[in-house]
Amino acid sequence: MIKKLKTDIVRRLLDLYKQNKQNTFNSSLDHCLNTAHLMLKKSKYCILITNSEKQCPSARMVQPIVDRNTFTIWLGTNPNLKKIKEIEKNPYVTLAFSSDKEHANLIIYGKADIVRDIQEKKNHWISSWRLFFPNGPSSDDFVSLRIEPLKMELMNFKKSVVPEPFGLNPVKIIKKSKNWEIL
Repeated sequence: MIKKLKTDIVRRLLDLYKQNKQNTFNSSLDHCLNTAHLMLKKSKYCILITNSEKQCPSARMVQPIVDRNTFTIWLGTNPNLKKIKEIEKNPYVTLAFSSDKEHANLIIYGKADIVRDIQEKKNHWISSWRLFFPNGPSSDDFVSLRIEPLKMELMNFKKSVVPEPFGLNPVKIIKKSKNWEIL
């Protein structure tokens, strides 16, 4: 009987939580973009996914530099790595961000450009990268990746970005010309 009572209490609490999130769901473009900005601001790392020639995509953890106004993302890497060769063949990439604290994820689909311009490489450099690129941003063993976002998928329980079906489908945001729109 106590076990059944506990089960009923947990079920009721979960129902109340779900109802609260459904009632406070905010699908406005401004709210979703602000939520995405906050997630990017708090994210030190993300997963970069490229299209490999093999059956499965390639994924690796990277440290992004984010332009919060445009959602353009910059990464630093060595030009001889597999990800560069994959991007040269297919420039469309996926970036995955997550937040355990907010029970959230942000997926950005975009097009990557390999940037070899020294000034751009210097502009998008993190000093701790010197561990991996001892000759700095001006060297030939370092390139920048500029990822222009085309589409985003967002779910964030803390910020009430939880569309129906509850917790199973993210908000989809697409870039048309220079403006973002909710799909």
